[in-house]
Amino acid sequence: MAGDEIRFDWAGLVPHFVHPLKVSIIEAMLWIGRPLSAAELTRVFDSEFDLSLVSYHLSKLGEADVVELVEARAVRGALQRIYFFTGRS
Repeated sequence: MAGDEIRFDWAGLVPHFVHPLKVSIIEAMLWIGRPLSAAELTRVFDSEFDLSLVSYHLSKLGEADVVELVEARAVRGALQRIYFFTGRS
């Protein structure tokens, strides 16, 4: 097998690991061009996605350094996190 080229279908693999909501979040943040919270993104998506799901995927994008936490503030007893799209990964 030495010298044999292994071909791997990366494009076929990506849909199994990239959640469509993460793609929607990135596209919305690029389109709007300013820092956003999960609640604001939920309104952008016209409540198509639950706030907790948007918040979860937004935080995962933060862990991957795709978005950056730029502010956290107390709102009605909860901590609202505001993120900005960085484009890093």
